[in-house]
Amino acid sequence: MYYFLLGWLPLFLVNSRGLTISEMTFLATLGYAAQAVAALGFGMLSDSWTRAGRPEALMRRWMMASGQFVAGVAVLGIALANDPLELGILLCLAGIATGALSLNTYAVAQMFAGPRAAGTWVGIQNAIGNTSGIFGPIVTGIIVKQMGYTTAFAVTAAVAIAGALWWIVGVPTIREVELD
Repeated sequence: MYYFLLGWLPLFLVNSRGLTISEMTFLATLGYAAQAVAALGFGMLSDSWTRAGRPEALMRRWMMASGQFVAGVAVLGIALANDPLELGILLCLAGIATGALSLNTYAVAQMFAGPRAAGTWVGIQNAIGNTSGIFGPIVTGIIVKQMGYTTAFAVTAAVAIAGALWWIVGVPTIREVELD
């Protein structure tokens, strides 16, 4: 979803919603600023759990599932919104949701890997995850050309919501994996 918004949001806001470059820049920046503030806030919460000696794996799982779900709903709302105020609110909501996702992705990976393999585990996870930055824009371009922006937003929302379900039913209990 991050790469989708990063790559396609500006074109959507200008071409489909008729915003000026300045208006588009302001709204996109607003969403990314919300993401930065949320990541900092959720990061401090995550640190407090760790300092307390309780990694709160279940809470992280639900934070990830909720973040995915809220991000998916926000992306769908962005596709349907026409008013710049609505777009700004939805972009902030998407930013807050992805702020929770970005930091917890790394925290959870480090919990699974433990201190011996955290760097390798996160590196592999990040490499695989970044393939969406390679293929996502290509697939999105095909979808936009064939079916329009609304379909591209709907597919992105569906992927995010499927990710929420995966965090609930597909991800095992978050604890260090025995590597030996």
